[in-house]
Amino acid sequence: MQSGKGITILRLFTSEMQSGKGITILRLFTSEMQSGKGILNSQFSILNSGCRLAMFFILTLSSAVGLAFGNILMSIGLRAVDSVKSLTKNRFWLGGLSLSIVATLLYYVAVAKYNISLVQPFMALNPALTALLGWRILGETMTRRIAFAITLIFCGLLLEGFFAGEASGELHSQEMLWSYTWAALALLATICLIFRKTEIIDSLCAGVGFGLSAIFYKSISLDGLFPPPVDFRILAFVVFYIAAFIFSQLGLRRGRALFVIPLSAAIGLIVPVLGGFAIFGEPFPFQKIIVISLVFAGSILFVRD
Repeated sequence: MQSGKGITILRLFTSEMQSGKGITILRLFTSEMQSGKGILNSQFSILNSGCRLAMFFILTLSSAVGLAFGNILMSIGLRAVDSVKSLTKNRFWLGGLSLSIVATLLYYVAVAKYNISLVQPFMALNPALTALLGWRILGETMTRRIAFAITLIFCGLLLEGFFAGEASGELHSQEMLWSYTWAALALLATICLIFRKTEIIDSLCAGVGFGLSAIFYKSISLDGLFPPPVDFRILAFVVFYIAAFIFSQLGLRRGRALFVIPLSAAIGLIVPVLGGFAIFGEPFPFQKIIVISLVFAGSILFVRD
């Protein structure tokens, strides 16, 4: 400042600001900063979407594979025992039960994080993989119809992946939840009175029970980690899940694995998917209808006469 250079620089800067050039420079700098911030936010958004999609496939596929192996192990154990006491000592049944518990926990995590109409179709991999394992391990028949059923399921699941990022649904009213539940139970009772075959009844009860338990769990998860302490939805979830598990075990004990598992899986697909649309208002475009139809058709084709 003593040499006068500082004063000269200050005068030049003041002159540029007065002429408008300095303001323009500042605006350009601010614009560039905002543009960079926008690009960074966009990159984080893409990364977040990619992680969410990857987690969706990890949870659903791990759950389906775990349930399939669990079913086979429990089926082996059930065929080798003649009493409940000996069942609790059978390592195949205990191993299958443990694997099924872990797979079920992964399934419920997926239901809590994603739309139930997206998660449920992936559970159709359960009968598909069970059929392959039953063919290789239990010596059950692999026919062209079963191979075609597996193809339909995989085609449906490939299309399903495009919807993994859709908007999440929400519980609009508990009245609709309970109305849907009573309607499903009434329809189940009517069908069981018409088809009095034990194998069919076990499969239908297991499918409806697992489907309704998934719906109640989804409604509870939407309330966050701490739902109301007195909530009949929690009781309904526990009752339906235990009932479904009992009927699935009875079905495996008294019937054929390649009948009970596919039929219960098909019913367990339709009940939550329709509930996701009717109760939670989940998106249901025409493409998703095609996906559900392919997976449901594949599941039904597994059922033997």
